[in-house]
Order: sequence, then structure tokens, then C-alpha cells
Amino acid sequence: MSTPITSTRGRNRRGEIVLELRALFRRKLPYKDWPGSWERVASDMAKAAGVGVARVRCHRNTWDYLASQVPDHKDGGSTPTSVVDNVFRAPAEEDIISEAEGLVTVPLAGSTLAAVMHFCANIQDWPYVPNRAYNELDKAIGRRVGAAISEALQNVVPAAGASGPEAVVYLDDKITAEDATT
Repeated sequence: MSTPITSTRGRNRRGEIVLELRALFRRKLPYKDWPGSWERVASDMAKAAGVGVARVRCHRNTWDYLASQVPDHKDGGSTPTSVVDNVFRAPAEEDIISEAEGLVTVPLAGSTLAAVMHFCANIQDWPYVPNRAYNELDKAIGRRVGAAISEALQNVVPAAGASGPEAVVYLDDKITAEDATT
């Protein structure tokens, strides 16, 4: 029986990739601790509400999930009820820009961005108030989306009469390890 011949170079490269991926997964991700506190969420919602137009860049499936969940999301009580007076307004389909690989750019009014953030925070488990209306996948999506909005809002400042770039929320993480598939 013959033994497969493997090059030391190939084994070393695979080892380097494994170490890079381990380091990547040990790094504290920006959404791990989101939402943090309700005060933080309330502050970010107020910032979001002041934005004229924000562009959310994500996969079509992510947008479809948000568009279907945000308008009628449930509170964290044991008997979920619909949120009353929700301000979420999905843009017209013709205003959504389709891109390669299923990505879309969705223009949202600031009040709608605030409603998305409210949804993302509201579905989380809070101390002493577990949210049984949503599963861990919903909560993970909410943490990721909420953290991305919060991160985008860090650079937003009130600017009466001033103009500047639109707020852009990116939900399109990339793998940073070089050639991770070999």
C-alpha cells in the first residue's frame, strides 16, 4: 500500500490558514455585545430618525426578512402582541437597486431605519425579560443588523442646512483570510 505524498509547503500553508481563521473567530465581533443598553438603542434610534435617507446594502433575502418581520414584530412578553403604530415603510420595489450576487441597495427614510433598529433590539433577550417570541436565529440576525446600523450612525452628526454623504449600512461581510478555500 502506498502512502500519499504531501508537500511540506502545502501542509504549512493549510496550517497558516487554520491559524488565521482561529484568530479571526477569537476576535471580538462588533455585534457580540449589541444592543448593550436600552439607552444606547434609544440614542441610536433618535439619530436614525434624523437621517433623511440611509442606504442599506444587503442580500435580497436579508431585506425580504426585514421587510416581512419589522412591520408586525412581537414584544418580549409571554403572549406576543403586534406593535401598535409602527412607522416602518418599505420603499417601492422600483427604488430598490439590484446588484450582482443577489445584493440589493435599499433606500430607507430615517424613521424606517429607526423602526428597523427598534425591531432588532426588541427581539433580543434583555436581563430578566427573555423574549420567547423569537428564536436564536432571529435574534442573531437582529444583533447583526442592529449593530451595523449602530456602527453606521457613529459618524452621523446633526447638520442643519449642510450636505454630506448619505448614511450607508453595510450587511456584506467578507472572509479576510487569503485564499481560505485551499
